[in-house]
Amino acid sequence: MPHSRLAPWLAAVCLSICQLARAEEPQASAVAGPLAAEESLAHFRLPEGLRIELVAAEPEVIDPVAIRFDEDGRLWVVEMGDYPNGPPPGEAPRSRVRILEDRDRDGRYETSRVFAEGLLFANGVQPWRQGAIVTLSGKIAYLADTDGDGRADLAETWYRGFAEDNPQLRVNHPRFALDNHVYVANGLRGGSVTDKRRPDAQPLPISGRDFRFDPIGGRCQAVSGHGQFGLTFDDFGNRFNCSNRNPLMHVVLADHYLARNPLLAVPAVASDVAAAGEASRVFPLSQAWTTSILHAGQFTAACGVSIYRGNALPAEFAGNAFTCEPTGNLVHREIIEPAGATFTGKPAYEGAEFLASPDTWFRPVNIETGPDGALYVVDMYRAVIEHPEFVPDELKERPDLHWGTDRGRIYRIVAGPPSEPSGPPAPPRLSAASTGELVVLLEHPNAWWRETAARLLYQRQDRGARGPLERLLRTAADARARAHALWALEGLDCLSDGLLAVAIADRHPRVREQAVVLSEARLGRSPRLRAAVLDLASDDDPRLRFQVALSLGLSQADDLVEPLAAVGLAGAGDPWTRLAVAASADRAGMLLKTILDRLAARNMAAGEGELALVAQLARLVGARREPDEIGDLLRLAAGLPSGSNGDRLRLTALAGVADALRNRGGSLQTIVGQAQGHDVVEQHLSRIFSQAASVAQDADAAPAARRQAVALVSHAGFDLAAPVLIALVEGPTDSELELAAIRALSVHRHDSVREVLVSNLPRRTPAARRAMLEALLADPPGAALILNELAAGRLRPAEIDPLHAGRLLEHREPTIRQRAAELLAAPAPAQRAEILSRYRSALQAQSDPRQGVEVFRKNCSTCHKIGSIGVDVGPSVADARTKTPEQLLLDILEPSRAIDNDYVAYSITTIHGNSLRGIIVSETASSVTLQEPEGKLVPLLRADIDEMQSSGVSLMPEGLDRNITPREMADLISFIKNWRYLDGQVPLPARTAPSSSR
Repeated sequence: MPHSRLAPWLAAVCLSICQLARAEEPQASAVAGPLAAEESLAHFRLPEGLRIELVAAEPEVIDPVAIRFDEDGRLWVVEMGDYPNGPPPGEAPRSRVRILEDRDRDGRYETSRVFAEGLLFANGVQPWRQGAIVTLSGKIAYLADTDGDGRADLAETWYRGFAEDNPQLRVNHPRFALDNHVYVANGLRGGSVTDKRRPDAQPLPISGRDFRFDPIGGRCQAVSGHGQFGLTFDDFGNRFNCSNRNPLMHVVLADHYLARNPLLAVPAVASDVAAAGEASRVFPLSQAWTTSILHAGQFTAACGVSIYRGNALPAEFAGNAFTCEPTGNLVHREIIEPAGATFTGKPAYEGAEFLASPDTWFRPVNIETGPDGALYVVDMYRAVIEHPEFVPDELKERPDLHWGTDRGRIYRIVAGPPSEPSGPPAPPRLSAASTGELVVLLEHPNAWWRETAARLLYQRQDRGARGPLERLLRTAADARARAHALWALEGLDCLSDGLLAVAIADRHPRVREQAVVLSEARLGRSPRLRAAVLDLASDDDPRLRFQVALSLGLSQADDLVEPLAAVGLAGAGDPWTRLAVAASADRAGMLLKTILDRLAARNMAAGEGELALVAQLARLVGARREPDEIGDLLRLAAGLPSGSNGDRLRLTALAGVADALRNRGGSLQTIVGQAQGHDVVEQHLSRIFSQAASVAQDADAAPAARRQAVALVSHAGFDLAAPVLIALVEGPTDSELELAAIRALSVHRHDSVREVLVSNLPRRTPAARRAMLEALLADPPGAALILNELAAGRLRPAEIDPLHAGRLLEHREPTIRQRAAELLAAPAPAQRAEILSRYRSALQAQSDPRQGVEVFRKNCSTCHKIGSIGVDVGPSVADARTKTPEQLLLDILEPSRAIDNDYVAYSITTIHGNSLRGIIVSETASSVTLQEPEGKLVPLLRADIDEMQSSGVSLMPEGLDRNITPREMADLISFIKNWRYLDGQVPLPARTAPSSSR
């Protein structure tokens, strides 16, 4: 289930407990739930021309969170009766799977029976053979009715090991896909999955990734994507998921393509198609109470995303995305269009939503397309959808937490006026359909029929379908049917090279795309298929070219260079296409040379996309550390024609190679010295570095040009770089250039550099001081120098912020760690108790939130953001309206007391000795991305990581009491609680007690 730190609470209860924020958009009158199911219908708002009907309600269904229709039109419902805390101690689990039927065909599913019960936190279902695949606490199980009595008598655990630390963040949404696999969203918490049917299989880590498996063969994989509660596909297998603040994400890059190139660090594998986080907007009709005014009117509990592919709504709804937002009591509609290798979206309505109700108990959590082509909405119908883990202690036992545990609704949305009778069609009976009939259904206009027929064909494994499927592939008018035929043939092991060649020549780019994917394993042995796929590198369709680049990379050869160059240059403006080309660039040097030759021959200047492509490939060349390859590239770069185009290409390529070499512990000078015929290249390098040094020192040069020159100078030898960079650090200059010079200087780990940095610490701005501390902490001698300054009294402990103090206290060198413990000693437990007591007393005094602004800016803004101050790295501290001053004090002084797993600090040491600390925000098979304080993202290749360890504590260690006096703490807490009112629009006394409710 979705969770939200922004609790959607019943307004009447909340107002009596604490003051909550409200969305600023015009609101309809509040409706005091709970309402009877039929009464709820009158309050829904839908676009003109649509109507909503009640399909099922309590007592036939209770606490529904997921639904699916089986091949005979029966409605399978997952009821999460354990929500939110699980069963009381000593009691059995309460989740169930029900089967509903509409036997009298009046549109209402009146017949309900329990298929399986006693399940723990069940949340997803996929019909399969005699039963269903079900996701539940920590595992994926197959439940079957083998004796025909309508109840499950077989329960097999297929996969186990999914994380179980949060009931709302667990594996969910099993869904049979076009490629004959079942996919699930991992719930954000990952795990290490074991295949219970194959005891000899190694555990499969899925941290940062989703999961798929073959329901027949059992083979499983971690796959790109990181869904919370929701997973859906479009007509051609593109996968989308969502998380609380991200209503629609497209998984663009598959993990297995990235795994083959361990030198490529990828910061993300999915794209936000719809506006996310602060950029998102929703327009509830309810009061939409949340615990944070920051998230009012935004997505905060997005879940149950679904691409509509039915035929009971008007044509303009086809392919639209629908996302539930239970906090706002609404369902959002997003219109999506292709954009390069991914998609872009826009809300379907201005200032309104697809479905909304003023009833605050309406909690849509999932959406499904039915056999009738209608859009089905799953309504948990609860007073509260929230997990107590994310609310203050004093509210964890709210009286309304379980209101609604005896209720639940499912609705159907179709075209037509409200007064029109539904007249549901006869239910399908596909369990009795012949193989030939199933093949014909692959052409059905409603995706439910196509997907169900495809699943049954795969289940039955009837190779008699081969002939009809081949005819369908060649003659079907609908491209979707032809794509299904391809994958159905593959699932029956009946797909030939000849049929793939037919599909590669198909008139529709999406069919050609599927054929390229299915050809991958054959490219090395089929010259015919290889030639056909190579030709598609110049296709007009961007998405198809993207897939061609990825697929070609699985079969390396010199003849791939020209096609990859064509794809890269045609799609240079699309960052995903650039990554696809880079992922396949086994011969990165040859590819980059080809691209540079083509760009240099153009009369017009290279655009930002082309330069980004050059930089991406140059980094790969540098990461390979092949002297002759780098030497050849630098000779080529030096020979590029003079002028803006050639100069930009030359500098971009040189910087990309140099940066990658440095990241992997090498240097440009050293590697060039190992190349054949290096003398000429070294002369070119010397001239370029000298020119860059001149620009860096030229006060009349443009600031951006000076910063670029500083970055390039950092790669030069110490004798050239040090005087230039030290002069910039010690002399007057603008802040951005100063920071660039500090970072560039930190590369040169000489005693003279460390002395310059430490001697300048006392008189620098906070940003420059943090950069200097980062530079000094990059290696043990610098860390030791900081400790020397502390021991000599030239540097006070209060001048070392808690983040950097934590790095010293956790340093990998024992001697540094021990000295830091002595010089930055944390108080003993008795001292901590005294400190807390002293600070608690300060909370009773008068305080000034305006004074707290500077306290926050100085001590908290590197990892937290309030308003326009700071950077969002750690958890939001602006969501504090329901927190008491006492809670805030504990959170500040003991930040690791209760911390979300997403914000646990990691310490990483590279094989080259670099030490970094931050939170992990992205993972792929080949890389991780670390977010450091101040929001800096650092992609790291797994191959370059020597040690990665979770500290188990917050990124911000304890110790702020060294920097903040009790009075300043009172001001800080007052600022956190009252900052919204400092713009003067709401009167606020000059001094206010932070304990006052606001």
